[in-house]
Amino acid sequence: MDKPWQELYAWLFSAREPSGKAFWLGCTLLLAGIYGALGLRQAFAGDYIVQDDARQHVFWMLRYLDPTLFPKDAIADYFQTVAPAGYRGLYRLAAAIGFNPLVFNQLLPPLLLLLTAGYVFALCLEILPLPVAGFMAATLFNQSLCLEDDLMSATPRAFVYPLLAAFLYYLARRSWLTWAVILLGGLFYPQAVLLFTGILAVSLLEWRQGRLRLLSKSKDYRFFLVGLAVAILVLLPFALSVSAYDPTITAAQARELPEFGVGAGGPVFLVITAGIFGCLAVAVVFFRACC
Repeated sequence: MDKPWQELYAWLFSAREPSGKAFWLGCTLLLAGIYGALGLRQAFAGDYIVQDDARQHVFWMLRYLDPTLFPKDAIADYFQTVAPAGYRGLYRLAAAIGFNPLVFNQLLPPLLLLLTAGYVFALCLEILPLPVAGFMAATLFNQSLCLEDDLMSATPRAFVYPLLAAFLYYLARRSWLTWAVILLGGLFYPQAVLLFTGILAVSLLEWRQGRLRLLSKSKDYRFFLVGLAVAILVLLPFALSVSAYDPTITAAQARELPEFGVGAGGPVFLVITAGIFGCLAVAVVFFRACC
């Protein structure tokens, strides 16, 4: 191979070239921006287009612009009650600036997509320090997100993806920002805190000599205990609070209903079980073996 081609190859694929890393990060964010722009084109293709889930989780936020809207509306009151504090605060801030909540809901997904792409790229470099690998991982992940409605809904569950990517990135670096992400998870999607805590617990394991073993360094256990304390403090208000709508349905009742089973629109127990165990299994052994 000629020297110019060797230099180009090294620049594009070497982990030691800062400019090469910046190039692949730029490509990652560029493609994420293109995906987001395509979503915006669909969102603003008509005057009355509203994302499906936003019809439930966002419509009541028009009260931020006009508090007299939806008087004695039980559905609006319910969704206002169950909205996480951080999610409500973000839309309230947008409304205070002058954004219609439904319009802000359409503008938010591209920003979440860019944030997710950036963290997935950085996370991949922590595991495999090849910028091109980070580009491929982030691009494939973004494509999978754009095939579903979760992130594009800009509802509370949309924040799981950037939060999870950020959590795994900071956890791989053993940064105190891991605890900050746990706090943000409680503000935007409290269920994610349970997942984060489980991953923290499993991160105390490492793959050594063909077996899973507990870590021996005390600093790892201190890191875990601080994260656990943050998670407990975040979830404690939910455990102690009483809602006028509690319980909407009990777990025992849900298990008896076909609407929550396999093949239904909301297979709650199957999704929760597969999601938790899948994420834990991948996160643990992967991190302890590679990082």
